[in-house]
Parts: sequence; C-alpha cells; structure tokens
Amino acid sequence: HQSLGDIAILVSAFPGHDLKYAAKKELKWGIPAVSTNLRLGNHAFINRKGGFNDTMRSIKKLASLPGEHICPVVFPEGTRSRTGKLGKFHAAACRVILDNSDLPVVSAAVEGGYKVQKFMDFFTKLRGLVYRIKILRVYPHVSGKQAVRDLLDHIASDIEAQLTSWRKEK
Repeated sequence: HQSLGDIAILVSAFPGHDLKYAAKKELKWGIPAVSTNLRLGNHAFINRKGGFNDTMRSIKKLASLPGEHICPVVFPEGTRSRTGKLGKFHAAACRVILDNSDLPVVSAAVEGGYKVQKFMDFFTKLRGLVYRIKILRVYPHVSGKQAVRDLLDHIASDIEAQLTSWRKEK
C-alpha cells in the first residue's frame, strides 16, 4: 500500500464491483472526496490506537455486507510505504473478514503511489508518474488463524516478486 491513489487505482481495476475498504479511522475526516466517500459508503474504520471491539465490529460488518459485487479490500501492511518497500503484513482484518464470510481472496500488486504521499501531491507530482496494478491471483476462501497467516505470507511473496520485476524494467 503506497498512497491514497491506490484506492482509485483499485476502483478502476474492478469496474462493476463495489469495493469496501478497511481504512484507518484518521481518514474518516479531512480529505476532500476521500473522507466523504469512506463515511457514506459503508467502509470499515480501524482504530490503530485502541478501540479493538469497535474495530472488530466494523470489520465484521464489512464482511457481511449483502450483495454479489461487494468486495471488502484490506491493505494488510496497514500504513502506507513512503519508499515503495512492501511492509509487514498483519493478519487481523483479513482473518476477521475471512472468518465471517465465504469470499475468495484476490491478490494485487500496486506500484508507483509512494511518490504521491500528500493530498496536494496529486496536483504537483502526477506529471510523468507511472502507476501500475496487476491482479496476481484469485485464491479460494480460507479461514482460521494459521490458514490466513499462511495465505498472507504467500501473497506477500507474490507481491514482492512482482514489485521487484517491475523495478528491474526501469
């Protein structure tokens, strides 16, 4: 996860699907268009400084939203990368969604957004920016702590390999 732009890139990659994000609660207010969309769109908000029960309820709600084309989205590394380096994956949000749904898992690599860190960067740093996305694989549904952890380890390896491949092309 590299920037706020990742959200728009994923929306464009999945036309016809209603993507629902697990986002840090700090995004709920203060970012034009993004904050309003997250609040009004039934997205989950994660309190990274506590409020565990509220966070779990919000993520469970995300997992149980009705509709064939509703897709929960989690950036398992959480905090955006300022350098483009893939962060450590955290399993909690993914596990709650998978333990409360029968959804498959789609892995995707996104590259280029780390150059656009602040809202104003969208106006000043887009010229010449190459932003890429690649859907890597669709995995069957899994549940349980170890199965989700193993799946995320595999996904992290796949994403790291794709990022490395793209960066060698430069």
